[in-house]
Amino acid sequence: MTAGYFKNKVFVPLKRVPAKASSFKNLQVLKEKNCGLVVISSVVPALLKTAVKILKQRALVIKNENVPVLNLYKNKKSVGIDRLLSAAGAAKKYGFPCLVVDFGTATTINVVGKKGEFKGGLICPGVSLFSKYLFDKTSELPYVKLTPVKKAVGRNTAACIKAGLFFGYVEMIRGLLRRVKAETGGGGKVIATGGWGKLFSPYIKEISNYDPYLVFYGMEHTNRSKQ
Repeated sequence: MTAGYFKNKVFVPLKRVPAKASSFKNLQVLKEKNCGLVVISSVVPALLKTAVKILKQRALVIKNENVPVLNLYKNKKSVGIDRLLSAAGAAKKYGFPCLVVDFGTATTINVVGKKGEFKGGLICPGVSLFSKYLFDKTSELPYVKLTPVKKAVGRNTAACIKAGLFFGYVEMIRGLLRRVKAETGGGGKVIATGGWGKLFSPYIKEISNYDPYLVFYGMEHTNRSKQ
């Protein structure tokens, strides 16, 4: 869980904390006298319930229907709130149409249309899941920490695994972007976000910008639209 605040329209991150009740109690910024409304978003219902209980009237929980983006999902409530907020943040900061690639535990590619609408997208396993699965399901292969790789041909097992994961994931995302662009008519920037985005963005030429806090700009835009 990440916490932060906006100063002069720029998001200032504080720190990542465990996604549990005690995190809300221990965040010093929430104890400051000038800390007013606390805007919260999460895909974990129990965490939202706890946050409201602790923060009471200061808590503003953002739900799918609050995000100022036309949601074209068939089941509108089933789309992850993080996907909608990233789409809203990208549309507000970078214009539309655009694509948002969120490199998290799962990697999502989200389509923002020519009128700023959320048109859906795709979901695939994040690179950390590929790495963990390979380690968990094989008895001989070691777990390796993923870092940028210069050559596709490794000369030891760890180097081979790194090359396969790194280049395999780069080419997978590039291929998926090509398919999504062909299906939607392309156009607009491709914005990356999420923890793994920093690692992969420089190696995927289709990506225009890496914005690690895109979801928070979507939250800020949502909050302002409600005022």
